[in-house]
Amino acid sequence: MPTKRTNKGSQTAGENVYSFLRKSIIELHVKPGLAINLKDLSDFLKVSRSPIRDALIQLEKDGLVTTAPQKGTFVSKIDIQRVSDERFLRACIEERIVEEFLNIYTERDIDRMQKIIDEQKTAAAAGDARAFLRLDDKMHAVFFEATNHPFCLNAVMNMSSHYYRIRLLSLSEPDIQEQTLNQHREIMDLVLKKDAEKLKKLLDIHIIEKGAEVNKLKAKHPEIFTGVVTPPPAKRGIWETDFLKSR
Repeated sequence: MPTKRTNKGSQTAGENVYSFLRKSIIELHVKPGLAINLKDLSDFLKVSRSPIRDALIQLEKDGLVTTAPQKGTFVSKIDIQRVSDERFLRACIEERIVEEFLNIYTERDIDRMQKIIDEQKTAAAAGDARAFLRLDDKMHAVFFEATNHPFCLNAVMNMSSHYYRIRLLSLSEPDIQEQTLNQHREIMDLVLKKDAEKLKKLLDIHIIEKGAEVNKLKAKHPEIFTGVVTPPPAKRGIWETDFLKSR
């Protein structure tokens, strides 16, 4: 589980609770569809229910929790249509960013990309899907940072919570990790060649064309995707579990 951070540092209790819950949900420590029991969560975090309610309101706006009248609050299941929209949004923005990147990148940017690929190989060998995905985001962040588009990077990251979860599920499979590494190597090669046309096509494959992966995940874990009507019953101790590792 992510580290609990409550009533520490410059963040308020509500901000700490929000950060903890968001990380728990998007990194799949908590299984999509599970009920959230306010008392259990309050006891676990050792905070009052007020900052928890505030955090849940924000998480509902983010699409990460769902409130059902007379049933309670649940960790949102993964919405495939939203995943598709988030992929599309990211691809549209990133393709324009990469066009700029090809005209201004430096040797330092290439060195950063190579270092990230090497670190991804280490994460893959250790079977650490979360570290692998964080490095995946660092790889793509090179484009945004080199072109001085931090706002666009933050927008893409903040609006990709459902996409992030399905990426994490995919990247927990060794063959998908290897495929991703190979695509990153090819991306770097095309950057060096300044081949904008081939790079755009590869980014489409890398980001958008994931139908087979999605279908495989839906078949393996149908209960965590939207479409299953009845949510699982409330379960005590969900904040001490780790769904990704228990599959």
